[in-house]
Amino acid sequence: MSALAQELAARKAAEEPSPTCYTSASLGGALFIELRPDPRTKTGFPVAQLCHYTLEANPDADEGKEAPERLTLGFSTADVAIVGARLGKLVDLINEHSLASVSALDARYAGTVGRGPWVAKIAIARIDKPGGIPG
Repeated sequence: MSALAQELAARKAAEEPSPTCYTSASLGGALFIELRPDPRTKTGFPVAQLCHYTLEANPDADEGKEAPERLTLGFSTADVAIVGARLGKLVDLINEHSLASVSALDARYAGTVGRGPWVAKIAIARIDKPGGIPG
């Protein structure tokens, strides 16, 4: 009976997807990049409005408490800062026009993404709406 239970547990583990911080578009590429700073928020920007990007060491990572890399995306209506590790894969997907979404993932899952990118935080600074939407 224990062999059956072990096999069932192994199958269940194989079926459960591991957490990931990004999705990529298949044929035709992505028209929007959707940013998910938290599970309840989704903000999309047209890929055509991406003016520039910069991947650099995170200047706040000096104390070792912050993620080591920062990817800044400059859209025509907003600046986006993505902080994490191994973010070079996201840059490759941007260059291939296939980055569809980026999600922040809690630090406790950082080890589960393997060699893939881990996104700790996404900050969006809107240029076109300084006061935001009145609520």
